[in-house]
Amino acid sequence: DYENAVLSGETEGVRFDLADLRRKTITIRRYLAPERDAFSRLLIEKVSWIDNDHIIQIREVNDALIRHIENLDAARDRAAVTQEELNNRLSEQLNARMYVLSVVTTVFLPLGFLTGLLGINIGGIPGAGNSHAFWIFMLMLVAIVIGQVILFRWKKWF
Repeated sequence: DYENAVLSGETEGVRFDLADLRRKTITIRRYLAPERDAFSRLLIEKVSWIDNDHIIQIREVNDALIRHIENLDAARDRAAVTQEELNNRLSEQLNARMYVLSVVTTVFLPLGFLTGLLGINIGGIPGAGNSHAFWIFMLMLVAIVIGQVILFRWKKWF
């Protein structure tokens, strides 16, 4: 059930459910394993006060305990694999988001630097007296962005 949810992308709350499932299987196994060992020891030691009918019952109980413990181990392992797959998917999503943020930052960092540099209001800035300086500067910024996009596509980063 959890495996299908992770594979289909429905991961809402699955991470906590998987962790809870793993904790429960570990707890139940912790209680069943000593009982299995006790029954195994009773079978090995041939106690005089246990007759053959009871030994058969003890063997059946011991076999059932072994099967249940194996099922718990399998459930714990499947939950661990599913949780690992979920963590990998979440990591891939995070990496994709970080990639987009890095590209956006790379595009806007030079633009922010240039607008900050030219916005310090000191005399002598080239083109300060020109009435078209603002539009020329905007065209330069657009050209920088286009140049960055071309460079990113050429390098296959984008």
